[in-house]
Amino acid sequence: PGHCIIGKRRIVAHWLGCKYEITMESSACFEDEEFMPMNEEDLISAVGEALDANCSGEDLLIGTTIPRSFFGTRRQGFSLTSYVRRLYQYLECSKSVFVTALIYLERIQLANPNNKLTDFNVHRMFSTAILLALKYHDDEHYANSYYAEVFGMRGLNEINNLEARMLTMLNFRLGVTEKEYSYCKNHLMLTQITLPAQSVVEFNTTNMVISAA
Repeated sequence: PGHCIIGKRRIVAHWLGCKYEITMESSACFEDEEFMPMNEEDLISAVGEALDANCSGEDLLIGTTIPRSFFGTRRQGFSLTSYVRRLYQYLECSKSVFVTALIYLERIQLANPNNKLTDFNVHRMFSTAILLALKYHDDEHYANSYYAEVFGMRGLNEINNLEARMLTMLNFRLGVTEKEYSYCKNHLMLTQITLPAQSVVEFNTTNMVISAA
């Protein structure tokens, strides 16, 4: 059994009712998502809520084994939904990248209960998962220096270091099966069905920088 980070609250369940082993060969392609449509605002809201619901309020390095390099020194002054919206606006990647990034964070948490997302590491953890997901899913992508600027990181050295560390945390398993993907996408969609309609929030991305570790 494990927990799923998809949705407004932590859901405790077996992962699709069984143990799973993912290999590159068993991965599915999710370019055609017409069978599970989700508009831009619903996706942004659902992903932001999933991250927020699974962040511990614990200070800094207490109670987590996430590497120190993923941590900032303070809580950020903007919401996770705003951060997700920034990434969606500037990355020009497929929607499947955001779902896959949540699956990667799920795997990291399942691998070790002490791999906890906190208010101090969630931005770097999620953005690095996004980086790996878009490189896995999308044929075209930008240089890491561009992604570092979008993510609010300090530069190429930091993003390269975090990318390498997360690959190790995932044991270089980036493949995602159709069942895994559908399971998580379904939970994201369900949270938006049960929520009242949300108005689009104006978002200024000019000076968003996540605090230095």
